[in-house]
Parts: sequence; structure tokens; C-alpha cells
Amino acid sequence: MVFSVVQTSLVTVSVIITFLLILPERGLAQNGEIDSLRALVKGMEQQLQKALQRIDQLEKEKGTTATRVDQVEKSVRAVQSAPSALNPAIGMAIDATAEQRSKAGGTFNFRSAEIGIAASIDPYARGYAFFNGSGDGVEVEEAAMVTTSLPWNLQARGGRFFADFGRLAKFHPHEYAFVNTPLSLERIVGGESQADGAELSYLFPTPFFLRGTVGGYNKLGAENERLDDTNSRAWSRFTYLGRLNTYFDLSDNHSIELGTSLAYTPSIRIPSDPHGGSRTLSGLDLTYRYQPLSSTLHQGVTVGAELFGNSERVERDSGFRRMFAPGGYAYVEAKLNRQWSAGFLYDNAPSLTSPGKKTQSYSPFLTWNLSEFNRLRFQYTYGNDNVNESKADGGNQFFLQWTTTMGAHSHGFANR
Repeated sequence: MVFSVVQTSLVTVSVIITFLLILPERGLAQNGEIDSLRALVKGMEQQLQKALQRIDQLEKEKGTTATRVDQVEKSVRAVQSAPSALNPAIGMAIDATAEQRSKAGGTFNFRSAEIGIAASIDPYARGYAFFNGSGDGVEVEEAAMVTTSLPWNLQARGGRFFADFGRLAKFHPHEYAFVNTPLSLERIVGGESQADGAELSYLFPTPFFLRGTVGGYNKLGAENERLDDTNSRAWSRFTYLGRLNTYFDLSDNHSIELGTSLAYTPSIRIPSDPHGGSRTLSGLDLTYRYQPLSSTLHQGVTVGAELFGNSERVERDSGFRRMFAPGGYAYVEAKLNRQWSAGFLYDNAPSLTSPGKKTQSYSPFLTWNLSEFNRLRFQYTYGNDNVNESKADGGNQFFLQWTTTMGAHSHGFANR
């Protein structure tokens, strides 16, 4: 409105001045008319002056408002950098099976109820935790902090987490494409690669994805009983890891993920053996995916395989000897449509003390995704067991798995 008044005043003054200039002096016969015009011009000048003062005042207020807006925008950006700091994502996964094993009988197996919490801590870090309850009790499965703004393509992680060893060892069992953890992974790695420690990852500036990871931990493997997480020790009894993995597209529909891992423990105390010994755990993982662009994520084929090798001193009848035990698994899964997928798993699990003895298993499986939060899976397994660690490992085995998730429950981009 102020600018409109100013514009009108300027136009009026211009018209009057023009009129005075072109009006001949003889046309103003009476001095009274001239005085009236002069008074009118003077009044307009006063209105114009007030309008200009009001403009100056508004400009000052605008500057103050802009400063306040900038402060508000900075606060908003700070909150946006950690959008979930005050509202963490919470979810839960429930996993149970009905099982029938020819050499062990049947059971209803409540495998786990897992609660996950994740949130941004501030612009510099995020945190996540998974609490798992099962028939054996409740434990903190993961609770870690991860940096988000380190320079030079670096990322650090600390706490309890699944160490960056291999591929499947970093998944929770309800995230597998099949029902059970492969025996080769359980025996050689120790199941999930759970570790208390710290990692540092570097993303190489290459045209394709290439990442390197180094880490140090109390031990590696949720079921690894060689070392104790609760006791202090010499640095030679920690486990140190190095990993290099890459991902690249072969074409629009085909991709490859490849990784190699090495975990080394310089010294492990062995009962009745004063010399002890070191342990070397190695792994090679390969994942191939066929994902046609026309079908989004509801069709495609995934082929995955991992080879493991464990080298350490073990006790035998002839005394303590260093043994190398190789093993691994391979599987294929075909997504037929939004709801159905089918696949096959082969597993070769050696004995660590007698690598010549193995448990080989063959497992076809069929998955029915009622929705993305509710899944049923049927699996048949035949185990040819020469190790005899457990009678449940051999013979014919049948599984019906029911897995559900509630809320925000994610372990990363596992299906990419």
C-alpha cells in the first residue's frame, strides 16, 4: 500500500509541475489561484516525505526480519540433519519354526523376537541397536555408533556390531533367503560375525563401488568360545580384520558383488598346550543378481556363494597340530512374482579338528510372501553327516518358518 501511495503522489506532482511550466503567466490572472496551487504542491511534498520515511522504516524492519529468518532456517537445517534424533525408528521381528528331524524328532522352535532401534544422534553420527530374545534369554545383539561426516571418504563404527567379515555373517537369521544358518558358517566363522570393537572403512574414489575396511575386536563370531569378551588381555590376543569388497553392474539387468576377508588372531591360549597358537580365518564371497528393469523388485535371480578357510592349532590324538579346514555354501533364489520365490541351498561344513570329515546338506526351499511384513517358508533338508557333532545335523529334515516384522525394521540394503 505504501508503494502505491508513493507512486500516485509522484504522478500527481509531475502533472502539476508540467501544468505550471506550460501554463502561460498571463493565464494566471488571479494571485489567489497561484497560492492555492502552491499550497497543494506543498501538501503533496509533505505526504511524499512521509511516504519515503515509511519506506526507510520498512527496509530496516525487512533487514531485521531477514536476520531472524536466517536464524530460523539454520535451526531448521540443524534439525533436518538429524531428523530422527528425538523420534527414533523402532521395529520388531518375530521368527519361529515348526521342525521335524528324522534323527532328533519334532519341535516348535521360537527362534527370536528382535527389537531394533535406530536414530541420528546429531549431524556427525547415528546409532542403532538390536535386542534379541529367544529361548536362551535376552541379549544385546548389536549396539553401535557410526560416523556420518568424516573427511576423506572415511567412516568409523564402534560398540557391538556384526563385523564386516564376508556377506551372510552380517545378516540376522530372519533375513536369510533360506531357513537356517549354513553349518559351514556356524562351524568356521562362529555364526553371526558379532564383535565388540571398532572399525574404520574407506570408500575408494573409483568409478565403481570399492570399499576397504580394517577393524580390531575382542573376538569375532557370536558362537566363538576361544576368547572371552569380558576379560582384559594382551593386544596379541585381539582379533584384527581386513576386508575389500566391490559392487558393479555388468549391464542394466546384471550385477556382481565380490568381497574378500581376512581375520587374524596372533595368540590364542590352548588348554594343556603352553605354546598356544595363532588363528587365521579367511573368506571369499560372490553374489550375482539378475534383476530385469521391467519387473522392479518382484522378479529376478540371485546366486550367492562363500568359501571359508580356518587355520589354527587343534588337539588330535597325535598331539597339537595346525589344521586348515575349508568349507562353504552356495545358493540360488528365483523370484517368481510379488509373492512367490523358490531356491536351493548347498552347504559343505567340515570338522575343524578333522577337516576330512564333513557334513554336506541339500536344501530346496519355497517362500510365500503374504506381504512385505509377513512371510511363510517351507524347506526340506537332507544332511549327509560324517562329523557327528549333533544328531540333528543328518537325515531328513522339514521346516515351516513364519516370520513377521512390525514397524521400521531394517538391517541395510541386503537385497541390492
